[in-house]
Amino acid sequence: MDELLNIVRQSLAAIQLPRFYKTERGFQGALLTELERRLPSLQWEGAIVEQEYQKRMRDHGIRKRPDIIIHVPFEDGLHNSRREGNFVVFALKLNAGIKRALSDFKKLSNMCEVLGYPIGIFINISADNAHLNDYHGPHKEKLHAFAVRLNGDQVEVKEE
Repeated sequence: MDELLNIVRQSLAAIQLPRFYKTERGFQGALLTELERRLPSLQWEGAIVEQEYQKRMRDHGIRKRPDIIIHVPFEDGLHNSRREGNFVVFALKLNAGIKRALSDFKKLSNMCEVLGYPIGIFINISADNAHLNDYHGPHKEKLHAFAVRLNGDQVEVKEE
């Protein structure tokens, strides 16, 4: 897990274009690129980074659309259930206050429980606080959060 969190930190620090700090969608695309660049170092055979992969009730037992996931697609036939091959689920928000952040922590917790993700990561873009310290729900031990913002030409990453 330490190696994964280091990759997330490196990926966040690499996003230096001010435009990406103005919209969630722009930041998401930049983060996806940076994660893909670093994914091979984790040596998760068959794992890919996907964005907004719809989770359907019929197939997944949950109806959510996480912003980014790292997983081995079930369709590749390497796993017996949709709970296997799931590595990380991400939720991103642009300058989320506590209410929106807590809502995403609940969603991440639910995806960790239902789909077996061992880690859920929340990223609060253009923010000073990620609000994980305010979350007291289930699976908090599986959750990590980052507040990331651009201060001049410096990327500041705060981890909770």
